[in-house]
Amino acid sequence: MSAAEIGTELEDQGGPGGRGDREGEGTQGDPVNEAGAELALRVFRGDERWGWEFVQPPEPPAHPEAGNPPVHTEPSDAEVRSAQERAMSGRNTSGFGCLTLIAGGAALIAAGAGAAAVVVALILALIIATSPQARLRAAQRRLQAAREHARRDYEARRRAWQNRLEAHRAEHLRHNETLDTWYPISLASGPSRIDVFGGTGNGWASLLATLGGPILGSGRPVVVLDLTQQAVALELAGLAARRGVTVAHVPMPGALLGMDLREEFTSEELAETFAEALASMRPPGSDIDLHTIDVDVIQTVTDLLEGPVTLARLAAGLRVLLRVYDADPSSPGLLSPAEVESITRAIDLVGQSERVQNELRYVRAQTELLTKAEAADITDTPASAWWKPGSLTVVTTEDRVHRRKDLTDRFIFFRLLHTLRGRAVAAGAGTLVVAGADHLGREALEAMARQARTAGVRLVFLLEHLREAAVQVAGGSDSATVFMRMGNGEEAKAAAQFIGQEHKFLVNQLTRQIGETLTEGRGTSYSYQRGVSDTEGFNRGGGSKSGSNWGSSSSFSTSLSRSWQDSTNTSTARTTTTGENLSRVYEFTVEPTQLQALPVTGLVLVEAGPGGRRVVFGDCNPGINFLPRLSTRPRPSLP
Repeated sequence: MSAAEIGTELEDQGGPGGRGDREGEGTQGDPVNEAGAELALRVFRGDERWGWEFVQPPEPPAHPEAGNPPVHTEPSDAEVRSAQERAMSGRNTSGFGCLTLIAGGAALIAAGAGAAAVVVALILALIIATSPQARLRAAQRRLQAAREHARRDYEARRRAWQNRLEAHRAEHLRHNETLDTWYPISLASGPSRIDVFGGTGNGWASLLATLGGPILGSGRPVVVLDLTQQAVALELAGLAARRGVTVAHVPMPGALLGMDLREEFTSEELAETFAEALASMRPPGSDIDLHTIDVDVIQTVTDLLEGPVTLARLAAGLRVLLRVYDADPSSPGLLSPAEVESITRAIDLVGQSERVQNELRYVRAQTELLTKAEAADITDTPASAWWKPGSLTVVTTEDRVHRRKDLTDRFIFFRLLHTLRGRAVAAGAGTLVVAGADHLGREALEAMARQARTAGVRLVFLLEHLREAAVQVAGGSDSATVFMRMGNGEEAKAAAQFIGQEHKFLVNQLTRQIGETLTEGRGTSYSYQRGVSDTEGFNRGGGSKSGSNWGSSSSFSTSLSRSWQDSTNTSTARTTTTGENLSRVYEFTVEPTQLQALPVTGLVLVEAGPGGRRVVFGDCNPGINFLPRLSTRPRPSLP
């Protein structure tokens, strides 16, 4: 977008007769205009912020009973084991007795003894019902019933326990739905300089809209020096126009062509500013004496010009010093005869050495390069006039000729530096944003930061790359740093190193061991005992009147006992061991790949605040103002 197009767009949004002046007209029934007006209202409301931090509501706390789930208690099978032992021990004898009774009962029934058969049948049924096997089956049924009852009771208690846990979690989740999830990101340390590295034109536009809205809403001025040719302040200008904020666009170098530089500079100040701009185009530390030559020739011409000092008249005076003024057909009328005569007399004062003449040609060529720019519709005013309370001034530099664009960037930058040096801006008056100043060099950026801090003006640098010079600037005194999307891997690594490292515990080994042991045994024993006893006796007695008596006795007994025992045992043991090894490592707080994958409006803020150094992830999309659960205060600091 050209400078003219930017100016037209800014005028359409905030200039006379633009949308800014017709905010209340034609918006009824237009959803786009209504949404824009509402967005402007929300962006300009509240305290200063750099974006929004998303905070996930905390997980519901654990229920007091979460660690004590119901326990399933298995009913005792002691009765079944006892019945099994009785059934095993009485299996043989009871079987023989039962068979005998069954046989006898069957004989009685066959013989027709009805009553006796009934009695025997009842006895037989009673014996079968009270046999060890019957008792075992009854015990097994009771055990099964007890197990079913225990299972149902356990399931009921577990359902009730789970319901209590779920109700507890649901209650806290309902509470979480009332909590804010987006918190504004503010700078607790109140730094005088903020360095923004990385990002795209769209990301910077969102950042400026989010940051500039509250500043302008509080009545403080914002000056944006846009060197990117991407119109990064256009979104902020549109929102400001909707809020009735004065928006001024100064296209460079066109607006500079008709300006009398004496309104802003003395001859010495103009010479120093121009010389600094030219010196920044050379490698640091090279040909320091050239700076003195530049100051000398420019100040000499400026002192000898009697009328206004414009760029065209300054270039004409430099041509006089080179003795080529008459050879240029476009120069007549720029200088008066008296001015030509006085500058001509100063030729010998400047010097005629080859080095001086070469540098004079260079200065004249650079000055004439600016005079050939396309003139703008407006004439610039002193830079101090840009700082009007509650206003937004957007200074853009754009030209199709790269050399002229580069020189314009440097001259306007050092022009602002001169304004800060002269304390032309009231301390604490506002914010200066310099977008796309990567090519100006470390010394220029440090000089601007130093003077802005001394003048009490907040300075924001938007730098596309994090190269060696920028790394040396980052993290200066009384500053904060913001990182946006870093596409280059080396720059992302440098940003990650700047953000820092921290100790973490990482899992480096997982082990799982499963073991199973099966033991089975079987034993059989048999014992047999037989005993025979034979006793014989003889008794004889006499002496009574009736005669004598005698007798004999004998007895024979046999005893037999047999026993059988079968035993079977089976055991299974299962073991499971799970291990986790952690190691303490020292790694990046933010990995380089995370910086490369940031959204266009994503950012990482690094600040050394009162509570120590902090790293905050955020998003500067102005549309977040429409999201629900939006807090108006920064996130409370964690204890």
